[in-house]
Amino acid sequence: MRLVRKAVLLFFVLAVLFAGVGLLLPRHVHMERSAVIGARPSTVHLLVSSFRNADKWLRLQELDPQAKVTLSGPDFGVGARLDWASEKKDLGSGRKTVVESRPPEYVKCTVDFGAMGTSDETFHLTPEGEGTRVVWGVDVDMGAGPAGRWFGLMLDSVSGKDFEKALSALDRFASSLPKDDVGDLVVSRVEVAPVTIAYVPAMAGRDDAAYAAALGAGYGQVAQFMSKHGVRQAAPVLAINNKEDAAGYQFDAAIPLDRAPDKPVGADSKVQVKQTYGGPALKVVHKGPYHGIPATWAKTIAFMKTVGYEPAGPAWDEFVSDPGNTLESELITNIYVPIR
Repeated sequence: MRLVRKAVLLFFVLAVLFAGVGLLLPRHVHMERSAVIGARPSTVHLLVSSFRNADKWLRLQELDPQAKVTLSGPDFGVGARLDWASEKKDLGSGRKTVVESRPPEYVKCTVDFGAMGTSDETFHLTPEGEGTRVVWGVDVDMGAGPAGRWFGLMLDSVSGKDFEKALSALDRFASSLPKDDVGDLVVSRVEVAPVTIAYVPAMAGRDDAAYAAALGAGYGQVAQFMSKHGVRQAAPVLAINNKEDAAGYQFDAAIPLDRAPDKPVGADSKVQVKQTYGGPALKVVHKGPYHGIPATWAKTIAFMKTVGYEPAGPAWDEFVSDPGNTLESELITNIYVPIR
């Protein structure tokens, strides 16, 4: 009996010590890891403020290939959300939401682990050499009880390696992306409605003057067609980009119509009528001379690869401004890219 009483007393003393010391440990724990990522800050900022390419570096599927991952909210920036559910205890279920975004230098997310509590994650981004220094920090409330606070002592050793592996994966993926600076790109995701257009298929070499001449000639033919059929222009003129290669461009010079012509258009007509694409698209605003549009296109492609968009059809340019009465520096051209 004495041994039993001593064992019970020892257990009681240890329990008191565990609880007492535990309550003296810090409730709020901070951990961080840092790495240089081989991409511009604007690119890295997009990657950590969007979850469309999260599988490339957050390693959820690597930890559990059967994990269910769901994206909701905006595709990037404040409100972007990732939910995951796994039967593996070391992954569990949770939700990560972007709550603050200051391009290209800062992103803050809240992470909800359900019954396991919540944490705040921050990404501080600064240029370093040709890359970006990323400081990834996490702040966790370990709760009021002593058990959670004891676990807080092990947080760095338990989770630190996972953060380091994720940063290495982020570097590998970011380094493979185009090097264009997307920081000044004015882009939004929109839903476009189909419209009726009259158009002429055209071709031109890569020379700006040749392209402009072919586009102008096409608009001239469409204008004659519109006059003949008694229809009017309903929106800015378009260039629908069907193909681009080293030889040049193949495109449709198109004008939106207020209505379809009353009479059917013959198959032998140089000018044809059709409905444009309707559905989700990226809209990019280019301001300035037309000769700067290819550079904006290159940035658009880099943006799409960074966020994880795939094109769903031919893109088009919408020439909003009238070059006859608009300063070249003030010209507005909207670029639309259909996306899946």
